[in-house]
Amino acid sequence: MPTKNINGFECRYEVSGNLDAEDTVIFINGIANSLESWTLIKKPIESNFRILTYDLRGQWFSEVTDDEPYSFKGMAEDLYALMQAMNIDAAHFVGTSLGGEIAFWFALMYPEKAKSICSIAAVSEVTALLQTQVNRWRSIALEAVNEINQILELLECEDEKKEILKKWGHNFYQGVVPELYANSFLEANYEVVEQRDKVFQDMCHPDFFRGQVYLSDMFFRLRTDEKFTHRLKEIDCPTLLIAGEKDVIKPPSFSELMVRNIPGSQMRVLKDAGHALINERPQELGKMVKDFLLQTDSESAEMRMEAS
Repeated sequence: MPTKNINGFECRYEVSGNLDAEDTVIFINGIANSLESWTLIKKPIESNFRILTYDLRGQWFSEVTDDEPYSFKGMAEDLYALMQAMNIDAAHFVGTSLGGEIAFWFALMYPEKAKSICSIAAVSEVTALLQTQVNRWRSIALEAVNEINQILELLECEDEKKEILKKWGHNFYQGVVPELYANSFLEANYEVVEQRDKVFQDMCHPDFFRGQVYLSDMFFRLRTDEKFTHRLKEIDCPTLLIAGEKDVIKPPSFSELMVRNIPGSQMRVLKDAGHALINERPQELGKMVKDFLLQTDSESAEMRMEAS
């Protein structure tokens, strides 16, 4: 899969969908997602839009950089640079969790470049409870970093190195599972959890865990200098907020706060769903995203006709 050097790091990306379409939709990952996570979500819109997916700085198969702390402003700048490199003037944004938060920061920094935002299970600020939950994930990633740094260089056998990485891929995924899914989903679809556990084991590499530490530290900035609840009224593009009814990490109350403060925004709650909506309800979510984007496009076309 191709990469581009933007803002000093190698960014892995993929362009798909209708390459001749007038509008582009950019999907932005959650903290532990990869660009492949959007496969089922983007399928319903592939004939209508050009689609750009990418791994964030420090995430999966994009480069991890160590020169300065990660920030939402920096992620928005990365996204702007990627759009420039791909000759995308403006786009629709669909982001899950951390990706939704990046989309909002992008719209605050580059309002003329954001045609719409579909935010899935995102927040505008971090509570003490939420920080505690994510800090547990960070602790697992940091423990992995420390052991990997100490052990991998001492091992000569590649199979032994792979086993160490698989162990930590398993530990990390099992550490986040309790908060990711609604209990009803786990009861009915535990094989999905087992499959994703195996994916983590197979895909994890030494830099993955270091990136997770940096991205977690960035997320905590929503509790301090980068929280943006007070700026939600500045979001002036069509906005859809989607939440899972049983999300214990970022419950619907966070989206309710945002919908009250973003002019003209809409909110949908998926019944009996947890935080990982893109895994629990991909078909339902894909249809919801498609309906919102087509509605937004239709309204924009009507406004252009009225203006002319």
